[in-house]
Amino acid sequence: MARNFAKVEASHYNWWRALAQYWVIYFILYPFFKIFFRVEVHGRENIPKDKSILVAANHTSNFDPVILALGIKRPVAFMAKKELFEVPVLSQIIDILGAFAVNRKKLEIATIKSAKTVLSSTNWHMGMFPEGTRIKPGKIRTIHKGFGYLAKATGSDILPFGIILKREHCPIFGKLIVKIGKPIPAPATAEEAIEKWTKAISELTGLEYTPEETADNSNIAV
Repeated sequence: MARNFAKVEASHYNWWRALAQYWVIYFILYPFFKIFFRVEVHGRENIPKDKSILVAANHTSNFDPVILALGIKRPVAFMAKKELFEVPVLSQIIDILGAFAVNRKKLEIATIKSAKTVLSSTNWHMGMFPEGTRIKPGKIRTIHKGFGYLAKATGSDILPFGIILKREHCPIFGKLIVKIGKPIPAPATAEEAIEKWTKAISELTGLEYTPEETADNSNIAV
């Protein structure tokens, strides 16, 4: 029987997965960032020290999960699109690093339960990208309603995580700026989660928000 990568238990987030994530982030990927980017991180004082939180970032590149993990400096359980878990070897790697699957078309009960488990029963934060895919520079758009529903369902505060990549004259080297905002109190509705997160990210990054382009993936698949 095929494994359901959307379903994880608290025991999944053990010490050796945390160690594996730390080793990959800081010994393999961090040196790369130091070579190619000047990195600035602002707002780490806004990261809760006594509880887990839903960290929601704007999506600019394939490196965003690494950037988020470097900025948070604590193990992060990422929601990754289920298609990645269908790729041999890659599925094993991201599973070892603590990711779990999400259906971007329909939010599944298993994913909601896994998110609740991470946020209530582990010392990991949970990372996600409400836009669902990389967006052209300069705008915030295609916010998935599933993000808002998940934030409401978990009852978690939301930590806005802004990513700004500046390349002035060279397509390779650049300046990477991370701005972490103050936690947004647990939203009462999905719409409130989306509205407050997009406003916070816009203020942190200077990106323009186009709310009419919100995508509806709020249907729940059991």
